[in-house]
Amino acid sequence: MLSGLEAAFFYLFAFIAVASAFMVISSRNPVHSVLF
Repeated sequence: MLSGLEAAFFYLFAFIAVASAFMVISSRNPVHSVLF
């Protein structure tokens, strides 16, 4: 089982990864996609 701090970091990085992937998909400019 994860401790509270480990779980918080896991969900934080998971959210960042999902948000970055969504930004790349939603961005129409390929140069902006590389920035994310």
